[in-house]
Amino acid sequence: MSEDLRMRPAEPVTKWSAGSIRITSATVTAAEISGRLGITADHQFERGSLMSPRNPASARRESSVWIRRSGLPDDSDLTDHVRVLVALVDGRRAELAGLSVDCDLELLLGFGSENGQGGCVLPARLLAEVGALGLDIVLDLYPPEATATVVRP
Repeated sequence: MSEDLRMRPAEPVTKWSAGSIRITSATVTAAEISGRLGITADHQFERGSLMSPRNPASARRESSVWIRRSGLPDDSDLTDHVRVLVALVDGRRAELAGLSVDCDLELLLGFGSENGQGGCVLPARLLAEVGALGLDIVLDLYPPEATATVVRP
C-alpha cells in the first residue's frame, strides 16, 4: 500500500523574499536623491566613498547609491514587497522622471528558497504601475546553499 502523503508532517517553509528601490548616479548625490524625493534612504553611499570603510585601501565608489527597503518581513510574498514600494513612490512620479535623466532607477527584488522551489505571480496591473514609475526590475534569485550567507536586497 502506498504511503498516505496527507499524514506526513508538513516541511517548514524555507523561502524568503525582499524588495527595495535602488537609485544610482555618477552625478547626483545620495543626499540630493533623498531631498528631491522627500524620502529618507535606509542605506546611502556617496560617490568617491570607500567600498569598505574599515579598509582605507579599498576601492572607491564610482556612483552614489540610494536604497530604500520595503520594510516587510522576509516571509512576505514578493508581490507585497512590490506593492509597498510602488505605494511609497507613487505620488512622486515627476520627481522620479526628473531623476531618471541622471540616475538609474531600479526595483531590486530578491528571492531564495532552501529547497530550490518557489515563485510568485506579479500581476500585469502591478507591473504596469512599476513601468509607469520608470523603474527597471532587477530580480536576484538565490539557489539553495547550505553554507552560504546571503545578503538580501
